Amino acid sequence: MKTKIACVQMQSTLGDKEANLNKMIAKVEEVMQDKNVQLIVFPELSLTGYECSDLYEEMAETYPEGSSIDIMAQQAKKHNVHIIFGMVEKAEKQGKEVLYNTAVLIGNDGTPVGKYRKTHLVEGEETKYFEKGTEYNVFDTPVGKIGIMICWDTAYPEVARILALKGAEIIAVPAAWETEPNEGDWELVNAARSFDNVVYLASCNHVGRDRTLDFFGRSKISGPLGRPVVSAGAGEEIISATVDLSKLPELREGYYVLLKDRNPGTYEELIK
Repeated sequence: MKTKIACVQMQSTLGDKEANLNKMIAKVEEVMQDKNVQLIVFPELSLTGYECSDLYEEMAETYPEGSSIDIMAQQAKKHNVHIIFGMVEKAEKQGKEVLYNTAVLIGNDGTPVGKYRKTHLVEGEETKYFEKGTEYNVFDTPVGKIGIMICWDTAYPEVARILALKGAEIIAVPAAWETEPNEGDWELVNAARSFDNVVYLASCNHVGRDRTLDFFGRSKISGPLGRPVVSAGAGEEIISATVDLSKLPELREGYYVLLKDRNPGTYEELIK
């Protein structure tokens, strides 16, 4: 099975959901000039912008009832396309309201399929405002088995490995990866996670400046052997590629037996 994926590398207006929604709708319209696209990935917190601080709470929405989710669901149904985008989710935990850095997957019929809550939060604003997620879900869709991880999760090999072991063929990575202290970290983790697990990665990054952070873009769709299929530059840009999911079993049973030949009995140290 072949699936065409598009990543919408864009700058969100900090704290302005309406402006960002309108922009995302326009970007969906632009992407879907190519009727073959089946999955669109937006950046992390694309609905709100990243450095929102105290604005997070007022912009948070519940899943799946949130008004912005409903608006994007209408777009998914209108264009017959799956959409993944980032938002601030509010939920109840142990009797109190908490916030999550969440990515939502909407099906091409306009139904919210599921969500992923970021599990590896960056020290600072994220750890101050968000709760850590606890689940790694893979969603079985008509365009493939899709897992989601968010930005800094890609630096932790366990996340992509769990998703791959649960059957993920495509891992979507909404991101807000800012200028690196060592340029190339972004390319390294994308290559490693796709190679480690013989899986396609669709990683969509922010561009521009929020308050103090600059985002460099360089979104990419990576093949199952770690090589980029297509990459973006440093500005707003839409990239797309068709991925062949039928290649994965052959690769995983051939030379690249990284999932099949694991030796989990020796991995005790990983959970200490």
